[in-house]
Amino acid sequence: MAVHATAHGGTSETGVRTRKVALFLGLAFGIAWTSAAILSLVGIELDTLGGIVLLVATYMWSPAIAAIATQRWHGEPIREGCGLARGRLRWVGLAWLTPVGLVAATIGLGVALPGVSFTTDYAAYLLELGLSQDEAADAVAQLEAIPVPPAVLFVVQGLVAGLTINAIAALGEELGWRGLLLTELAPLGFWKLSIVTGALWGIWHAPIILQGHNFPEAPVAGVFVMTVATMAMAPIYTYLTVRARSVLAATFLHGSFNGLGALSLVYLTGAGNVVIAPVGVAGIGAALLGTALCVLHDRTIADERITTDRPLSPWA
Repeated sequence: MAVHATAHGGTSETGVRTRKVALFLGLAFGIAWTSAAILSLVGIELDTLGGIVLLVATYMWSPAIAAIATQRWHGEPIREGCGLARGRLRWVGLAWLTPVGLVAATIGLGVALPGVSFTTDYAAYLLELGLSQDEAADAVAQLEAIPVPPAVLFVVQGLVAGLTINAIAALGEELGWRGLLLTELAPLGFWKLSIVTGALWGIWHAPIILQGHNFPEAPVAGVFVMTVATMAMAPIYTYLTVRARSVLAATFLHGSFNGLGALSLVYLTGAGNVVIAPVGVAGIGAALLGTALCVLHDRTIADERITTDRPLSPWA
């Protein structure tokens, strides 16, 4: 990828347009963290319907808003700069299905952890979500009346959500992280790009993690665990996005992951979210396995290797 200096900023020795990246990050973090502070100050709980809507509109879409504003400021096209293209559909489809394997691996690894066991006590999970005994019992009765195994139903629902409502929310993040930032950090090569992007992605979550999102029982430790998790997952996102030549791969991957990730909390018991969550210890292990599979494919099957230190050409 050719990287050049512009009137709005210079280029570092690595070939990265640092001022452009700084502008994007300043906007992405500034919008997100300001919105999180406002939500906290006005007392809006993030696990309510209103909180979720505001979280998506103001927080999750901040990277996309930042990416669009940055491209506009530099007078560069949004579609090309952020990888908005149909791309290679088989890879987009694979990205969409990848969370099924990641969540299955999370559950499998979780069962191997001390004190953690597999469960199908759906009522217990619903009670933890805040439902009453009667509401949980009614929900379980409806679930048992469906003529397919609950796990199959949950997977189908998660995948459908990953293509629809969750994809809308996920695009707000991915247009920035695996769109503009992937384009601009491509000179760093696969591994440095993935590590940097994963770290930024995790730290960006800090304010809402501290407000109890994802790890309500351990918000401070949760910031660290989330950052480790996003760094572990980032190579998978990078690999599938570059192979697909489209940010849609990351979007559907992210959307399906959000739709399916809670299954580890449904089917694992005996430990807190820090351990069994899809972005907890078990999820980190699953992400490392997923990264290993990407590397294996890249080095034994793919025609051209991309998991190297050479600059990437993500949309070529």
